[in-house]
Amino acid sequence: MSLIESLIAAVLRTDGDGLVMHVGERPFVLSPSGPSNLSERPLTVEAMSNVLTDLLSVEDQRALREVGAVEKSLTIPEAPGDRFMLVAARGGDDIWIELRRQRSISPRRDQPAPPAVAAPSQPSAPPEAQPETSLTPVALAPLEPSPEPLAPLEPSPEPRAPLEEQAVTSPTPRPRMAPTQSSVPALRASRSVPTPRAPDGVPQELAAGRRRATSTRDPQPGVVLPLARSPIRPDSSRLTPTPSPKHLGIGRLLRIAAARGASSLYLMAEARPTIRIDDEMLPIEAEPPLGTAEVESLILELAPGASREALVGGTNAEWVCELPDVGRVRCLSFRDQRGPGAVFRLIPTRLITADQLGLPRDVQALCSERDGLILVAGPRLSGKSTLTSALVDLINRSRTDYLISLESEIKFLHENRKAIVSQREVRSDPDVMLAHARAALRENPDVLVIDDLKTPDLVALALDAAGSGHLVIATMTAPTTSAALARLIESAPVDRQTQVALTLSECLRGAIAQVLLRKSGGGRVAAREVLFNTSAVATLIAEGKLSQLPLAIDSGRKYGMVPMNDALLAFVQSGAVDAREGYRKAHDRVAFVEQLRREGIDTSFVERLA
Repeated sequence: MSLIESLIAAVLRTDGDGLVMHVGERPFVLSPSGPSNLSERPLTVEAMSNVLTDLLSVEDQRALREVGAVEKSLTIPEAPGDRFMLVAARGGDDIWIELRRQRSISPRRDQPAPPAVAAPSQPSAPPEAQPETSLTPVALAPLEPSPEPLAPLEPSPEPRAPLEEQAVTSPTPRPRMAPTQSSVPALRASRSVPTPRAPDGVPQELAAGRRRATSTRDPQPGVVLPLARSPIRPDSSRLTPTPSPKHLGIGRLLRIAAARGASSLYLMAEARPTIRIDDEMLPIEAEPPLGTAEVESLILELAPGASREALVGGTNAEWVCELPDVGRVRCLSFRDQRGPGAVFRLIPTRLITADQLGLPRDVQALCSERDGLILVAGPRLSGKSTLTSALVDLINRSRTDYLISLESEIKFLHENRKAIVSQREVRSDPDVMLAHARAALRENPDVLVIDDLKTPDLVALALDAAGSGHLVIATMTAPTTSAALARLIESAPVDRQTQVALTLSECLRGAIAQVLLRKSGGGRVAAREVLFNTSAVATLIAEGKLSQLPLAIDSGRKYGMVPMNDALLAFVQSGAVDAREGYRKAHDRVAFVEQLRREGIDTSFVERLA
C-alpha cells in the first residue's frame, strides 16, 4: 500500500474529514468525535521532507519550491463520490500537509423515496463534474417529495433521463434551476407550448425525464430538475455570499502565508492576495486577482456577526480568531474606493526564548532583579514585543512570582510554569491603560509589564512601582537607550523633571534598544544597544547630562554595554548585513561611517545616497 493510500485509509477508518501533518506536531485525523492522533511522536523536518517526496511528483515538488504551496485532487474506489484534496505548503523548514475530504451530497434517509420509475440505472456524474466547495461545509436542504404521484410512463423509443435528473410534481412553487446537458431535449420540446405558471412566475409542475402526455394533441412540457448534483439552495443574502470555486477559502491563503513565514496577509479587490515577509510586500503569484464578491466572501468566512454588519455598512471592523495550523489571527476589514478589503495579521504561536534571540547573559541577568525598571526601546516594528516576551518567558521559567502583563495587543501567549502569568489586552487610550495599571498594582504583582509608556501619568506610575518593590518591564518608541531615557524625563512637567531624573537614576536597572535589519541572504536580524545603570550612568542621569550617555556606553564595554554602532558594524563585518542597510538603521550615521572607514569597508555608497 502506498503512502497516500494509507493516509486515505486512516481518514476512512475514522470516518474523518481530513488529516493534518505539521513539522513539530503529531499527525492527527479530524473526525466527528474530535482529533485522533496517528502517532505519539512529533514529526521532524526530515520525516516531512520524505513524506513530500513520496506524495508529490517531480513537477509538483518543483512547483512547491517555486510557489510555496501546491494542491491536487484525488479520487479512490473505496469512497465513491467523495473527493480528496491534497494540499502541501512549505516555507524553509516549516512544512505543512493536509488531506481534505469532500463528501458527496446525498438525500436525507428519513424522507420517503420518490415513486419508482421504470428507467435503466445509470452511473452518476464523475467526481470531477462536481462543483468546487469552500473549506467551510454548508448544510443544504434536500428536496422533499411531492405527495402527488407521477402519471405512469409509457415505453418510448427515446432514451430516458437518468434517475438523478428525475423530478417530482409539487403543488408548491419552487425556484427554477439551471438545466443540465441531459435536459436539453426536454426543454426544446417545451418551447412550442407555454408552461402554466403561478402568479409569481414559477412553473406549477416539474417533470422528470419525459412525462407521459395526457393528450397527443396537448402534450405537457416539463423542465428537467437535477436532484443529485444541484439541490435547491436557499436564496443567498449579502451577508452569506458563496465563495468562488477557484478560491478554496481564507484558511488556505492563511496557511500559505504562515508556511512562507509571512506576518500579514492583504486582500483587496482587483488585486492578488499579498503577504508581508521581512517587511517586504510580495503578491502570491499562483493566485489570480480577486473580485469584489470574492474578497467579501473570504472575509465573511471568519467575520463574526457584528463585524459582518460593519463590513456591509462600509465601516471598519476588528476581531481575533484562531485557526488550526495557523494560530491566532487579528483581522481588520475596511472598504476603499475599489470595494471591501482586509488585513490579516498572523500572531506567532511559538514563543522565542532569550537564548534563541541571542540575548547576552548580562541582559538575561536583568530578569533576576527583584525591583527596578527594565526599559525596552526601539522604533516602530523593531521587535520590541518579541524581546519583551522573551524576558517574560525567562521570568516564567526561573521565578515563582506573580506577573501581570498589560499589552495593547496580545501576541505571544504564556502558560503558567513556575510563575503565574496574567495577560490583559488593553486596546484603548492611555487613560484606560493607566486605570488598568493602577488596578493591577492593587493585586500586588511581583512583576508588572506595561506596553508603551506614552503619558506622564503612566511614566510616573511605572517609576513609583519600580521604586516601591516591583520589577517593571516597560517599552517605549525611541531609536536608542539615551533617547528613550530623555523621553521619559521630558514627558514630565518642567517643574517635576528634576525629580523624575533622580528617581530614574535610582530605579533604572538597564535599557535595551533594538532595530531590525534585512539580511543579505533573506530574513532579518536584530542589532541591540545595551545600557546598564552603573554609578557613572546614574550620575549622568541625575544631573541631566543625557547627551553624554553614548560616551558612558562606549566606555562601559567591560560591564557588558554595547553601543548601537558596534552592533551594526559586527553584522556588516560578518557579511550578514550590507553596509548600506547598516547605514540606513544607524542613529549616529557620521560616527558609523567613520567606523566603516577605519575597518576598510567601502563607504562610497554614502555619496550616492546623498
